[in-house]
Amino acid sequence: MVALARVSIVLLLLVQAYNCAALRDQQTAWVTKHLHRRKSSEVHTNRVGEKKLLEVETVDDVDEQTVSNGWRASLIRPNHKARIEKLTTFEKIRQDMEMSKKRAMYLFKGSRKTSGESIKKRRLLEDFLSEVEVTPGGYSMEISIGSPPQKFIAVADTGSDLVWLQCAQCNPCFQSNADFNPSLSSTYEPLGCGASCDILEGSLLTCSPSCQYTYGYGDNSTTIGDFSSETVWLTDGAGANVSITNFLFGCGLQNVGTFDDINGLVGLGRGPLSFPSQIAPYLNNNSKFSYCLLQNSDEIDRSPILFGETAVPSSSMNTTRLLPDPGNLTATFYYVSLLDISVGGSRLSIPSTAFQIDLTTGDGGVFFDSGTTYTILESEAYQMVKSAFNDSIEYTSVDLLDFTGFDLCYSVPSFDNLSVPRLTFNFDGADFDLPFDNIVQKVTDDSSNNFICLAFAESPIDSFSVIGNWQQQNFQVLYDLDNASIGWVAADCSRL
Repeated sequence: MVALARVSIVLLLLVQAYNCAALRDQQTAWVTKHLHRRKSSEVHTNRVGEKKLLEVETVDDVDEQTVSNGWRASLIRPNHKARIEKLTTFEKIRQDMEMSKKRAMYLFKGSRKTSGESIKKRRLLEDFLSEVEVTPGGYSMEISIGSPPQKFIAVADTGSDLVWLQCAQCNPCFQSNADFNPSLSSTYEPLGCGASCDILEGSLLTCSPSCQYTYGYGDNSTTIGDFSSETVWLTDGAGANVSITNFLFGCGLQNVGTFDDINGLVGLGRGPLSFPSQIAPYLNNNSKFSYCLLQNSDEIDRSPILFGETAVPSSSMNTTRLLPDPGNLTATFYYVSLLDISVGGSRLSIPSTAFQIDLTTGDGGVFFDSGTTYTILESEAYQMVKSAFNDSIEYTSVDLLDFTGFDLCYSVPSFDNLSVPRLTFNFDGADFDLPFDNIVQKVTDDSSNNFICLAFAESPIDSFSVIGNWQQQNFQVLYDLDNASIGWVAADCSRL
């Protein structure tokens, strides 16, 4: 009887998956019919934000007073004062390392296809709970929403699309310093069932009568809420506040977990529901954003995240092309073509298979991520970098693995005038030369002994690499969907 029941459940899931896949096909047809499309070279962005989803509206209908060349918001560095007071130096570093690896696992699951299944069935059966890892190492941004506007701090995440905030009616609620109160806003509207709700791919959906979502987290936290429409407020280049109406976001009503006073998450991925995709029509259909990540040693804790044409750096930058997402359904991640890595000015000739994407399974590949602290390298690539770095450095190695999570550390007399081998990402079309502070993590123990550790980690999944935010610090990094590229230039993030 038990076996028969299990078979029945599996058959039921397969039938549901088939029906849901058919519904998704209808949704795709609806999007194709009703939403304005850009020229073919830009279709890879999969944007839905070219029109309202509640009332179909072309970009030409957008209020001219709202259209802008660019907007900016504040990006907030992790390791803020509250966290520093709670953890020792070793504890903070080890936590960042552990969470980097956990996030790599989540990102891997989000990118992977199952052999023999269609992408739609994979997402419906395997990814009913769309995991999003909110890590202490991630950067946060300010977001104002509602009429009148309510201001919040939310994780800025290039590895996901949905924007969501904890709402005041939540029960249970995670730790938060403020919650969005829909009853105080004249423009809040929960969505009903229909195409607007169906666009929420990868999450467990119900509709009775409002559109509800469920998101699961890598640390067993969850958020359940109403998919809704609201007004979002941004600041333009002149410092004026401008509004975007009919912005789609999640209002979290059942939330479990600890988020250290974070109010929610702002998805910055390539998918149609992401923050950049939804605001693009109000930026003359300009799909660009850039950020400049502060270092932990910087005295200030805020730097800008820029959207639109103002996101382009004023000085010349290096660029590499974006690759299509192998899943090609949500196109969330920012995949790039990494050809090799150089240590001490010499290329290591890492096998090309270490960085390639398997289009059959979705395994492998390399992408930029704002939420992963330390760069995660595919196993063979990591071992080659580790060996070459260790052979080229003059300091005495020490074992701090149990304290920091790093397996390559060195004792140094002080942090002045240190010399380490150069480390360079050799991307297709350009090299990304890392400065000293982006190569190593400085550590001082309770006895004032000084150490440096190679700020990289071996991937917990063999064929997977992520360019973490530690390696991006003090660079202005441009995500340019219009030209399918990522660019970077060294910058003083505290002065932008």
